Amino acid sequence: MPTVKHLRTPLTVMFGMIMAVALAGPANAADAQYPPPAGTTVLGASVTATPPVSVAGVSESADVLAFTGSNAIRLGGLGGLLLVGGGIMVVAGKRRKVNA
Repeated sequence: MPTVKHLRTPLTVMFGMIMAVALAGPANAADAQYPPPAGTTVLGASVTATPPVSVAGVSESADVLAFTGSNAIRLGGLGGLLLVGGGIMVVAGKRRKVNA
């Protein structure tokens, strides 16, 4: 069988997985508000005031959550897909040598 027929399915699967990762939207909380505005009901309890935040004896109101890093799921997923694709190509190459 020609090489194209041997590699068609693995390459199609690899392309589909890469496109799924590339087009998948990340989960983010950009529209979420913390702390919630006054008068909001959360799990049956009404929030009436902004809780004070104290750090080293300083009292201030927290407006936004701290940024603690980037989303590594995409990068890790892409790395995993490339590893799987490389493994598929190695297996296809070994199969080709055995059949030759």
